Amino acid sequence: MNTKRFNLKRFKAKCFNVKFFNVIVVVVTFGIFLSFFLFHQGTESMMKAVRGLHLRWLLLAGAAMFLSWICEMLALHTILVSKLRIRSGLLRSLKFQMIGQFFGAISPFSAGSHPAQLYAMTKNGIPAGEAGSILMIKFMIHQVINIAILIVSLLCMFRYFNAKVQYFSYLCGLGLAVHIGVLIVTVLFCANPRLSGRLLAAVCGGLARVRLLKNAEAARSKMERELIDFHRSASFLKQRLGMCVRASLFTLLQYAAFFSMPYFVYRSFGLHEADMWTMLNAQIFLFNFMAVIPLPGAAGGAEGGFYFIYSLFFASNSILPALFVWRILSYYASIAVSSLFTLLLPNAKSRS
Repeated sequence: MNTKRFNLKRFKAKCFNVKFFNVIVVVVTFGIFLSFFLFHQGTESMMKAVRGLHLRWLLLAGAAMFLSWICEMLALHTILVSKLRIRSGLLRSLKFQMIGQFFGAISPFSAGSHPAQLYAMTKNGIPAGEAGSILMIKFMIHQVINIAILIVSLLCMFRYFNAKVQYFSYLCGLGLAVHIGVLIVTVLFCANPRLSGRLLAAVCGGLARVRLLKNAEAARSKMERELIDFHRSASFLKQRLGMCVRASLFTLLQYAAFFSMPYFVYRSFGLHEADMWTMLNAQIFLFNFMAVIPLPGAAGGAEGGFYFIYSLFFASNSILPALFVWRILSYYASIAVSSLFTLLLPNAKSRS
């Protein structure tokens, strides 16, 4: 028991240090982001563009972001209730989801999302093994749905965007390769426990040889214990196909809501020439490009990608204000809202 408490405290201290550093990175990034727009657009011109927005469409963009949070929460809640077989409040699942949202937003590759959710779940009375299993199931479902959406978009819209966006095929290929690579590793680990054990041993041995890992044997033992939970998750998925379908539908709705935001921003500028399907696919490609940027929120890559892709739809005098509005709603507002759940809401332990 004492060892468990010590490890949790040490993990919490590490999380705090990482969070503090990443928050500084996000604040600096926002300062650069804001300065860029004010320098290139001018304060008066920027405010004039923002004041001229159609409020109804802007509210729809905000509602789409909110809907994506709710759908992701429902996917997590579906898995949590099915895995633990308990009655659990939606507020608790919402807190877990928003904590993941916050730490994912302030960490490179959204890597802080699952560890933070794992810690929050253990603090709310869910065993660490069960919490890790729940998060692994959620990750696998998200990965499969995301790749399926990207493949459909490539089949439908690749020629259109490849003809109009410079280096589109290279960027698209890189994003697709990253996601498929992650999926292949996940499938291999699920399908072949022996192979996954050998891969872990090879990785630990390699890291030890280059002195990046001090105690390879201890690290290997820890990873093997985590692999047991991983394979339990895979077998659980086979037994709960109905749960997988429900969680997948919520995940699909989550992505649909999030990907529709640029269209609502587009309409808020009084524009209507482009159709929603084309702009939704543009956001799908942009989202996957951003996955390879190793900075919190894909800083720089997100803005550059939006500019190059959505310049197809926005006029030269409105693309920068549109980029500013989209980034505030899709990223910085997400940090602001999710931080309330992370910092202010008390623990909500299950009464079941």
